[in-house]
Amino acid sequence: MWFTETAIPPMVVCSAIAAILFIQWYQRRLGKFLIGSLFMVLLTVGFYMLEVSIVTPRERVEADLFNLIDAFQKKEAETTLSYISPRAQQLRGMVTLALELVTLDDDLRITDVSTEMKSEDSIATIHFRANGTAMYGGVSGRQPTRWELTWQKMGGEWKVTEATRLNPITGEVLRPFSVR
Repeated sequence: MWFTETAIPPMVVCSAIAAILFIQWYQRRLGKFLIGSLFMVLLTVGFYMLEVSIVTPRERVEADLFNLIDAFQKKEAETTLSYISPRAQQLRGMVTLALELVTLDDDLRITDVSTEMKSEDSIATIHFRANGTAMYGGVSGRQPTRWELTWQKMGGEWKVTEATRLNPITGEVLRPFSVR
């Protein structure tokens, strides 16, 4: 476990030390400062490589969220449904219907993503906003939406078990296909 949420703070500290040591080398021309500066640069690269190699459950489920949205936007039904739990038959039916009725333009933006991990990182609740132009019922317009998806880890993969559409302003629960 990192002593920080990300590797960026240790990378900044190492970079700052490397810069200070390089300035000291430039002024005094002592090899130990240059070696120290190069060591700190290598340490910074090492922290970066370590950060890239570690994928937390939170990062994995958030990546799956963006993959799900991308598949839905491209109307890839099989891929989209692969992110939905086989046990959530009603949700699968609603997603299938939405794939037929809703078309999302390329201007879709996902913002305000927050993830809460529960049950020893086996359940995740992701809250996010989706803003973009959508066509539904023959009418096209820019529609802000707010969602809460519950994901569960099943056989090593994250699957959506519940999806709740929320009012973008008040947060109250809305019916899935309501025009609000």
